[in-house]
Amino acid sequence: MFAENMYQRTMRNILTILFLLLMVACSPSSKEGKKSVKGKSQSAPYELLVVADKEWLKGSAGQVLLDVVEGPIEGLPQYEAQFRCTKINRVGFNRRFKVYRNIVIADVGKKYKEAEMGIAIDEYCKPQVIIYLSAPDDKSFISLIEERRDQLLDILNQQEFTRERNLLKKKYSGAVERQAQKQFGVRIFVPQDIDDVKAGKDFFWASSIKQEFKLNICMYSLPLRPLSLDEFVAARDSVMKRNIPGGKEGQWMETDSRTVSSHQGVMPDGQTPVGQVRGLWDMRHDAMGGPFVAYLLEDAKNNRLLVAEGFVFAPDEKKRPLIRELEAALQTITIDR
Repeated sequence: MFAENMYQRTMRNILTILFLLLMVACSPSSKEGKKSVKGKSQSAPYELLVVADKEWLKGSAGQVLLDVVEGPIEGLPQYEAQFRCTKINRVGFNRRFKVYRNIVIADVGKKYKEAEMGIAIDEYCKPQVIIYLSAPDDKSFISLIEERRDQLLDILNQQEFTRERNLLKKKYSGAVERQAQKQFGVRIFVPQDIDDVKAGKDFFWASSIKQEFKLNICMYSLPLRPLSLDEFVAARDSVMKRNIPGGKEGQWMETDSRTVSSHQGVMPDGQTPVGQVRGLWDMRHDAMGGPFVAYLLEDAKNNRLLVAEGFVFAPDEKKRPLIRELEAALQTITIDR
C-alpha cells in the first residue's frame, strides 16, 4: 500500500502470528495435565512485571531489555513508555505478583545451551501472557532481544489490544456503529463517550464533546490505488481541510509530515492486511494538536480504500492510554463482504 514490498511485509506479519500461535501451543500452560487457574488478572493496563535479578538488570544485557519495554511509543508528541515496569527478583515471584497480566521472566546462565524466547498464556490467571527469555550468557541474550524485539512488543501489545477490544464490544457507541454501517457498510466499536457524529460526503467525524473533544474517530474513503506515504498524507490533508475546519477562517486540521511513519500489519483475524500510519496532527494557524493513528483497508468489492482514524486532543494528559484505546477500536472494523 505504501511500498513495493507490501506483500512481503504482510506475509512476514502473518508468519509472525503463526509463530506466536505455535509458541502458545508449546507453552508450559498448554502441557497435558497442567491445572487451569481461573483467577482474574489484577494489574493495570500497560503495566509489566519484569522478573529478573535486579543487579543483572543494571548491566548491559538487562538494560537492553528495559530499553525495549520502557522505550518510547511511536507517534506521540512527548516521551511515554511502552509499559510501566515493576521489577522484582525471581525469589520474590510469589502469588502476589502472579496476578499480573503481562510478565517477562529473564534468566541468564550456563544451564541454558542457547538463547530462547517462550510464551505461556493464562498460566496463573486470566487473561495473562508470560514471556520467558533465557540465554547462556549476556552476549547471546542481547542478540536474542535485538532479534526478537518486535515480536516481544507485539505479544505484549496484542494482549492489551485484545483486552481493549473485548471491553469495547460490550460497551460501545451506538451512534458511531450505526453511522459506519449506514455510510460505509462496516461495523466498528468505539468508546461509548464518542457520541457526537458529523457526516459529510464519503466522510464522518465523531467526537466525545462531553470530554472537550478528547477522543475522536473519523472514517472516509479514497479511490483504490497504490499510495506512497507522501501521497496518503496529501490525500489526508485534502480530506481534513474540507471536513474538519478550525474555529476561524484559514484554520483546518493538517498532518505534521515530519512525524509520520507507516507500517504494514494484519487485522486481528490474522488474514486481512492493513496499512497503519501514525504521527501528529495540528490545526493550521492554531495551537491545537495531538497524535493520530490511521488504518487503511482495501475494499476491492467497492473499489475503494477505506480509512479509519483515531486522533486525540488532550493537552494536559498522557496520550498513551487514549491513542491505544482508539487503535483498539480501529481493530474492531469489519467490512460487509
